Amino acid sequence: MRPDLVVPGENEEKFMVAKETRVCTVPFTPLEERMLQEKPYLMEGLGKLRELLGPEKFKKYISTVHNINKNDTAILLVAGSELHRTNLERECIGAIMEAFNVDNVRIVAQG
Repeated sequence: MRPDLVVPGENEEKFMVAKETRVCTVPFTPLEERMLQEKPYLMEGLGKLRELLGPEKFKKYISTVHNINKNDTAILLVAGSELHRTNLERECIGAIMEAFNVDNVRIVAQG
């Protein structure tokens, strides 16, 4: 039998646990603030998107997005829930395509 297919038997697994574990909470910051620090190349597209959607729609739908990744003509947005993802697809997909000059928009929910 191939060695990579062998499963360890009972009591053979060794588990490592971190000794100092802490959970801390960090307040949620709007997307524009995070992208300004982490991905400044997206700021031009976010500015155009704000103009296309208007400040109220932008704040409601886009500022609460968890993350954005862009690669050539494709963009990926990570929404906080299925409802948020659905609202983004219904209200913003055309504006996102125009603002970021992409032809492929994928929106996924994180939760």
